[in-house]
Amino acid sequence: MQCVEENNLKSNIHEGHRARMRERFRKTGLDGFNEHQVVEMLLYYGCPRRDTNALAHVLINRFGNIAGIMDADYDDLISVGGITENAATLFKLIPKCLSLYFNSKCDGKIYDDVGKLKELFKPYFIGLDHEEFRVACFDNNFKILSNIRVASGGPSSAVTEMRIIAEKAFQDKSTYVAIAHNHPNGSPVPSDSDICATRVINDNLKALGITLIDHTIVGGTSIISMREMGYINVFD
Repeated sequence: MQCVEENNLKSNIHEGHRARMRERFRKTGLDGFNEHQVVEMLLYYGCPRRDTNALAHVLINRFGNIAGIMDADYDDLISVGGITENAATLFKLIPKCLSLYFNSKCDGKIYDDVGKLKELFKPYFIGLDHEEFRVACFDNNFKILSNIRVASGGPSSAVTEMRIIAEKAFQDKSTYVAIAHNHPNGSPVPSDSDICATRVINDNLKALGITLIDHTIVGGTSIISMREMGYINVFD
């Protein structure tokens, strides 16, 4: 009987704490929250009957920070004692939802400068542990027509898929095209192969009467524009 009462008391304490945390978030957003508290709150929805404060500390210690948790392999998350399949799925789902969220906010926007192109592409590479290459097509007013993944790999892989790039740009009746890829574990500074591949893509698009306006590269938390760095001008 005493054990039941103690369990009920612990449950009430946890629920009271969770209610206070949710109310604090509703009033102030994440202002003043530290990383382990944010992880703790996310765990409310994946581990409803555990002390998620302690579990959040375990995850931070294991993976370093929130980005490390969300970038971790599903199996590595599951291997942490107390992490449920629902919790692991939630952590892997959030970065993908961010990409969709930012994509939906792009509708109707005009992408007529480097900063806006960076804003367009960066969310698509959140949480990726491998290279991907994307192409965005625009009309003559720089309004976006499409934004697709062309290859799982960098520009060299995309060159082998040049037919897809050309067909998509032609199908959309594009005036302008921007391309992007990521360096998952390195600097966003373009390599020699990045520059050579950009030259090939630019020449192929130019033959169709389509202008390549930029090549954006994401590396870690940094992002660069090859046009801003002066590389794209070489091909104009």
